[in-house]
Amino acid sequence: MAAATLTEKGQIVIPAEIRARHGLTPGTQVEFVDEGGTIRLLVRRRVTPSDPAAGYGLVKLKAKGKPRRLADFDPASLLKGKKEAAA
Repeated sequence: MAAATLTEKGQIVIPAEIRARHGLTPGTQVEFVDEGGTIRLLVRRRVTPSDPAAGYGLVKLKAKGKPRRLADFDPASLLKGKKEAAA
């Protein structure tokens, strides 16, 4: 049987094999039921993990003006331009 240790803040970590067996993912809500000398943990709401790659290309923006280049985002080149303008 898997065991966990209670921290000073009252937190526990559910062992990985239990989480995997019962499909407990981050964000899953659980409920504690006090049955006298026993505490049961019930799953209230499951949260399915999302895949960030599934949203790739979902939002498309219209290009304004000429296409930007990677060099346009270089902070060092921006500082270089300010120094030349100040001189």
